[in-house]
Amino acid sequence: MIFLRCMSFLIGSLIVTGAPFLLLPDTPQGPGDVSRAVAGCLAIALTAAGFCFIGVAGNHMKRSRRTRALGAVLLAFPIGGSVWVLQLDRPPEHIWAIGPLLFCAVLLFYSFVFPGMRAHLHPRMRPRDPDAAANANANP
Repeated sequence: MIFLRCMSFLIGSLIVTGAPFLLLPDTPQGPGDVSRAVAGCLAIALTAAGFCFIGVAGNHMKRSRRTRALGAVLLAFPIGGSVWVLQLDRPPEHIWAIGPLLFCAVLLFYSFVFPGMRAHLHPRMRPRDPDAAANANANP
């Protein structure tokens, strides 16, 4: 699991550093271009946040439902975005990056978010009877 967490943090870091060079326009030409650039930056940030979150809080996800839910929401962005881009009519020029991104996001989802809490290996012990403990101390 530590390998998957390190890989996830590395992917998140690479998305933050490399995706703007590939996806964003060089210079915005008009108001529509600026809003698309802002939306692209937001998509890049949400995609990277999902991977970085799994890298940082991956060991806590088995014990906390809130952490798993947040991880599922953050991983929904790269999964949904990758599927949406792959469903376009024309093949994208960056398919070499979208396929592995989708594979890694699904792998992390099934490794950290989906399993949830595991069953206890040993059954819980019966709680102690406070009256029995008091009687044992009273009779020497």
